[in-house]
Amino acid sequence: MQLLKRLIFGLIIMNIPAACVIFFGFTVSGIVNYAVFILLLGYYFISDKTKTNTWLLVIGITYYLISSFTYAFETNFFIFTSLKFMVIVLCGYELIKKISKEELYYFLIIAVLSIGVHAAFFTSDFGRYSGFYLNPNVAGFVCISGFGLTYGLKSIRLKLLGQFIFSLMGFLTFSRTFIVLWIFLNLLSIRISFKNIRIFAIGFGILVTMTFIDQLVGLDSPRFKQLMAIANNEQVSTSELNEASRTETWARFYDIIYEKPIFGNGYGTFQGTEYDGYHGVHNTYLLLIGEAGVIPFLLFISYLIYLLYNSFMLFNKAPNLLMQSVALSVFLLANHNFFNFYYITFIAMWIQYQINNHKKHLNPN
Repeated sequence: MQLLKRLIFGLIIMNIPAACVIFFGFTVSGIVNYAVFILLLGYYFISDKTKTNTWLLVIGITYYLISSFTYAFETNFFIFTSLKFMVIVLCGYELIKKISKEELYYFLIIAVLSIGVHAAFFTSDFGRYSGFYLNPNVAGFVCISGFGLTYGLKSIRLKLLGQFIFSLMGFLTFSRTFIVLWIFLNLLSIRISFKNIRIFAIGFGILVTMTFIDQLVGLDSPRFKQLMAIANNEQVSTSELNEASRTETWARFYDIIYEKPIFGNGYGTFQGTEYDGYHGVHNTYLLLIGEAGVIPFLLFISYLIYLLYNSFMLFNKAPNLLMQSVALSVFLLANHNFFNFYYITFIAMWIQYQINNHKKHLNPN
């Protein structure tokens, strides 16, 4: 069971099925993807069952049900996609309960090191790196989630090693969301201990390391040049920093949301299709209200408030949970793939279960 658990978890949290598209093609990727769900279903049926994840089941059912009212694309795809999410929530939640902090830490370390391999051996004109995650912004989220997790570890060596690796790999994604969250979480860590201010010294070491990498292989990233300019107190073009900003992307969808705020415009309309000019809304909150209306939107907001409030109450006992909850909530402002990037769903469920587990031990009755 331990081997099966780690195999399934590793395949999902490291985004292996999607990464297989790049290395082996769509056929192998499809086979691995089907294998993951078969193994997950098998694990669920042979494992001991405990409390179901009511939160995400209700959110998922509400979102897919209401968005299906005006769904105008291929029906089989919609049914298959919605069923996959339900399997992840129902079966994956049982698996996630068995994943310790240390196991999550090691899997995330291995996963994000692929970003370094990407930067060192597969430099591109795009100048941003993502490893197994294929998307630099999503890779940045995985890095910041791992960074927050380190504050829940007892081992000082593992904590410092993780903070350096997650920080360096996160900066290599050149995700603006990662950088903002990295600074915020470091400031928040001072609330734990003033000694944590040393992480800013690690940040300086990371900039030196990135400069060395740039000289060795050439990062070839406009954002790296902007970052170094800021570090050297040089003037940076505001237009460059705001280029392709998320606020501009969101603004394209406001009128569409206002037209149908109650039941939305239907599944897929905010995810990068012909309907929206293939851009996508890049915001999970706007995706929910735009595709399925106000009900799943309010449910999802309530879910995140639950995570944030309870992790805040547990901050002294488990500071990593608040840091990971903040990272998740802010990241979803810039990404609309909560329902189909399952490693994001897994991280959310892991935070949720850890909160519930702590609450149960604090209030056993």
